[in-house]
Amino acid sequence: MDPLGHDRSAVGGRRVRGLASTDLPAYGGPPPNAPPSAGPLTRVRAAVDLTPATPGVFARVVAAVATPDGGAYVLLSPVDRDVPQSLVTVRGDAIAGAVPLPRVEDVWGLHLLADVPVVVTGRLAHEGYGQRVVDPATGAVRTTVVVPAQDGEVSAVGRSALLAGSATLYLLASVEDDDGTRDLLAAVDLASGRVVADRDLGEDVAVASRYPMGGQLGGLVARPGGGVTVVFDASPTEVAEDRIPTVLTYDADLEPVGEPVRVTDLAEGAETQSVAGGADGAVFLVAAVRDGAWVLGVPDGGGAGPLLAQLPDHIYSYALAVEPAQVWAVLPAATGALALDLTSGETRPLAVGCGPRLDVRNLYPVVGGALMIGECDAPREDTQLLWFLAP
Repeated sequence: MDPLGHDRSAVGGRRVRGLASTDLPAYGGPPPNAPPSAGPLTRVRAAVDLTPATPGVFARVVAAVATPDGGAYVLLSPVDRDVPQSLVTVRGDAIAGAVPLPRVEDVWGLHLLADVPVVVTGRLAHEGYGQRVVDPATGAVRTTVVVPAQDGEVSAVGRSALLAGSATLYLLASVEDDDGTRDLLAAVDLASGRVVADRDLGEDVAVASRYPMGGQLGGLVARPGGGVTVVFDASPTEVAEDRIPTVLTYDADLEPVGEPVRVTDLAEGAETQSVAGGADGAVFLVAAVRDGAWVLGVPDGGGAGPLLAQLPDHIYSYALAVEPAQVWAVLPAATGALALDLTSGETRPLAVGCGPRLDVRNLYPVVGGALMIGECDAPREDTQLLWFLAP
């Protein structure tokens, strides 16, 4: 034990933290029934220039989701807020079509349904917060407002989650207005657009934190058996800046499953940077700490466990994608991406050949690879790109 009471002994060649939640099973590695690993992502299978999708309009890529045929749907948002967004279809390594979409500001998620329609979540202009279900072939749109807008609203942050093959979307909104901050969780049946369950998380959050989630909301992960896991940075003391990455788990009816799980100790000074879900419901976090960043794993309904990896800094820890095998993950990097072995901490860089300036916005898991979106100064300044990463 070190002076702070942390267990720093080595297990499998890795440093192990003292458990913040010790009465629950810790993450023990890839599940035995996981699919085979695709291996580290070390090459770019295709790079798609998205500029032709919005001729005469400068638009930035804000989200993407993979399709079963190896393509993707990509959301482009024009800088001019009076111009609709575009949902772009990419097949192979080329743009196959685009349809206009009434703007969703502050996009929280982009999801694919089994019957092809795409779901975009976030702030729906002046309507409130919810989702638009879009047919990428016809452009037909169906909107569901989950949290109506109210007078006096100052800001809002949110996340959404959809389990592959499911028709139940989970939406979490933390909305600040003149009366304070409301943390609201809802389950929406996408077939009908009906809210089938909702929950005010105020009391649940208060068990772990003296402050509402607000800007400390880290992520939302769908659980295989229904329900979601919420990740946020709790402030258990009066000092709001003293935070602990914390997990709240809910079942399909949005009833709590167990107590809040503290993933680190207060003395470690950790703050959640990005969150990804595993196929078995495990939650992976990248947390900024004083001397870099930690990659952590929490099993579904379990507690904190050993460090999976340590990174020298947290500059590029804002996005994370984990393969279904839960062996390899991928993060942004200065030259493109960084493959990370979650079982050993080994890293392998992936350069995308972009220069002189690269801005990676986000990463998304794909069977056998990953999608990466961002901006590059080649072949022209501010080129919006979609990269298909592969082993």
